[in-house]
Amino acid sequence: MRKTRWPVGLAVVAAMVCTALGLPTPATAASTAAATATAYPNPLPDFSHPGSPHAPLFKKHQLPPMLVVYGTFDDLTNLSESAARDKFFPIFTFGNVADYYLQNGLGVLTPVQETYGDHDNGIVMVNLGQSSSLNGQDVTVRRRKMMELADPYVDFARYDANNDGTVDDSELAVVTLVTSPTADYSCGQTANVGAGGKLDGKNIGFRTADGGSLTNNLTFAHELTHQQFQMEDFYGFGVGDWDIAGPTCAGSTQIWQEPNAWHRLHLTGSQPNIITKDRYITLLPDTVAPYQSYLLYDPARGTDDYFMLEERAAKTGTYDQNIPDNGMVIWRIDERHVRNSPEHLRGVELMRPDGVRSPGCLDDDVDGKVDEDPADGVDNDGDGKVDEDGPHDGCNGGNDTDAWDPTDSRTRQREMTQPWADGTPAGVAVRAIGENFADQRQAYVDVPGPGILVDAGDINGHAPQPQLTAGSTVDLSFAVMNTGEATDTFDFTELVPTGWTATTQRMTLTAGQRATAKITVTVGTDEAAGARHTLIARGRSTTDSAVQTDYSMLVDINRESAVAYTGDTTVEQSDTAHLSVKVTDKLSGAPLANNRVRISSGHDTVATAVTGADGVATATLPPGLAPGSYDYTVIAKPNGDYLGSTTSFTLVVGPEKATLAVTSPTTYADDQPTPMTVKVTDEADGEPADLSKAVVQLQVRNTLTGETRSYSANAGADGVATLPVDVPSGTWAATASLSGGYFTGPAVQTELIVFDPDGQITGAALGPDSTGTQAVLTASARYLNRTPSGAVTLTAGSHVFTGTTLRWLAVSGTAAAFEITGRVGTPARNPAGDRASQTEDGRPLHGDRHQRRLDVQHRRRDGSGQLVPDPDQLANHPQLD
Repeated sequence: MRKTRWPVGLAVVAAMVCTALGLPTPATAASTAAATATAYPNPLPDFSHPGSPHAPLFKKHQLPPMLVVYGTFDDLTNLSESAARDKFFPIFTFGNVADYYLQNGLGVLTPVQETYGDHDNGIVMVNLGQSSSLNGQDVTVRRRKMMELADPYVDFARYDANNDGTVDDSELAVVTLVTSPTADYSCGQTANVGAGGKLDGKNIGFRTADGGSLTNNLTFAHELTHQQFQMEDFYGFGVGDWDIAGPTCAGSTQIWQEPNAWHRLHLTGSQPNIITKDRYITLLPDTVAPYQSYLLYDPARGTDDYFMLEERAAKTGTYDQNIPDNGMVIWRIDERHVRNSPEHLRGVELMRPDGVRSPGCLDDDVDGKVDEDPADGVDNDGDGKVDEDGPHDGCNGGNDTDAWDPTDSRTRQREMTQPWADGTPAGVAVRAIGENFADQRQAYVDVPGPGILVDAGDINGHAPQPQLTAGSTVDLSFAVMNTGEATDTFDFTELVPTGWTATTQRMTLTAGQRATAKITVTVGTDEAAGARHTLIARGRSTTDSAVQTDYSMLVDINRESAVAYTGDTTVEQSDTAHLSVKVTDKLSGAPLANNRVRISSGHDTVATAVTGADGVATATLPPGLAPGSYDYTVIAKPNGDYLGSTTSFTLVVGPEKATLAVTSPTTYADDQPTPMTVKVTDEADGEPADLSKAVVQLQVRNTLTGETRSYSANAGADGVATLPVDVPSGTWAATASLSGGYFTGPAVQTELIVFDPDGQITGAALGPDSTGTQAVLTASARYLNRTPSGAVTLTAGSHVFTGTTLRWLAVSGTAAAFEITGRVGTPARNPAGDRASQTEDGRPLHGDRHQRRLDVQHRRRDGSGQLVPDPDQLANHPQLD
């Protein structure tokens, strides 16, 4: 944003108008830099040239005492003597003229000896009557009157130091202050005292710095610098708020801006650092360090053209608090045009990052013409621009993009390569503008002679501060440029700590050639997490080791962590999974404590935990997952100077172990079907399962007919599954098992006896067994009032089984089965049992001892039946004893 300030001296504006036309244009011929630059002299020139100053007083010198004559008016409210004094004295009190001079090296202002009021405080108050006397009055006449009114209190004769009969500017500093009659009476000017008689026998040859009571104190300092140093106004040069010679009038608002580098050079004795070889420099504002500046010139060109560099910072409570920007300020100096020069021939000019020249007061487009395109909406001068030279709204007060600061997104420029004021290539430049690792301004200054630029700065010009990992290998790149005038070969590398390695890259570069160096750095494995080191990117000529540039940057060390999963990888679906991970230093294996760990499935966080001193973090995964495989990701978060790490694992969720038991009756009549109930019991592991997820599958097979049937039911919360078995009469081999995936366990088998209350069998069988022994079987079985009743006799040789207690009888179509108990022997002495099945179609039968089965063939129970035994199935009679 452009800030506008009105100039102080009206006479100066008139002078600029008079000299704005008919001036020579800058030279445009370009010069070619020679391969061998002109050597810098020793000793170096004194650019302040005090022996030939631009004006007799325009140099550092001891200041004379200062007199402030304050004119009051009867019809206005005037300042008190102490209030008037406070605008100028004392030193070491921020905000007055004398302290401004002292702190900026301009010299010490002491009050004159006087006898008015508070004696010797430098203030003499005089009454000027009515304020209307100011209207149309010649200011020089008023000043003469004020001196005459002050004469009774001041001995002017004592200040004629050279006894030449005249007190001039070099012998007495004088301010004429009047009470401001209006709010806009707040600027200032420096002019002579009108003609008149001698005062104390001396002629008055001094000028006075003049202003009103509403004039800010910086303007009085500005005006006093005119009187004491014969300073020129630089309003038209566009210096803005960056210099004491810039516009300062801002009403009664107290503003402050320090002298720029060029005025400090000439008026304060502040000698710049003259650059004689290509190198990096560090610039600090005088808010944090003693003031310093740098000067770049080409000895082949001479000492009239040069650039000056300084760092400026707006800070409250300092004399730079109102400058418009922060950063490095670059001035181009043309000593031939520092006095009485038109606005476009600037002896002292601000070099802006965007390359645009700051507007003047009257020549806004800085083309050497005034008002050639006024504010009328027409392109009067035919240059394609409209109204670029008007209206005039005062003088440039500076812009918040004037300073070089690549951290400001509006001023990313990092290289100043402007020509000399006459357009000739300068042969000097400022490059790689940025900040070092300590956040201090740094820049590479390029002057005639050999040089190699090494620039590792980022887009903001800031020294990088990478994080490197112990044991890792990385490529570090930086820009390089041969800033000399001849082709040369350079070695580039990084200076690294002990235990590290860095490669070296050799490149031959022509004058002005740019390239990128890439250095491979291997970090030591023993580096501690959190360690910090300085790395130095270096470029060095292979032909002249003195041609070397170092660029320092900080690196922070981190280490890699490793995370391993050590918890459950299988779990039953109703049990809690115990998750466990261990985080360690990847290189040393040392456990890492206080490391946050996240376990996730997809985008969902399953668990978080923090490692203990042993590096282990634990968590639990509650039951609820269906059986199956689940993939999880483990993330060990970055922890301080340790990098994060990841791993993964698969958790297999299996079925819960359980047992089955048939809890319903297994023998019943076919006209009273009874559902089968199966009890599911999970293992006693301390974590009860949700039994309602159990599915019981039942397979039944009729052992008489071969018919099969299936049933399925879910268990209830109590673990009981009820299966609606609806089979017909017969003997059914039943197998109950678990399905559905949530439970597993051995199947349970049982036998269902479904009887027909009307079923019966009768008859006898005779035949040899497998050994040839004749066997005789007689059987009679039926139900009486749903109670089984019957008898069976089996005789094999001398062995006899007598069955008297019929347990059950099942008849199914043409087949039947029964179970009976009795005794074996003659006489019958040993308890025994027999099971038998019979069919009508002659299929093989088999017999068992005790609970083993005995099969015979027979005809149906219609009474016609002659039983025909199968000898092979009656072969085991020797086992009947």
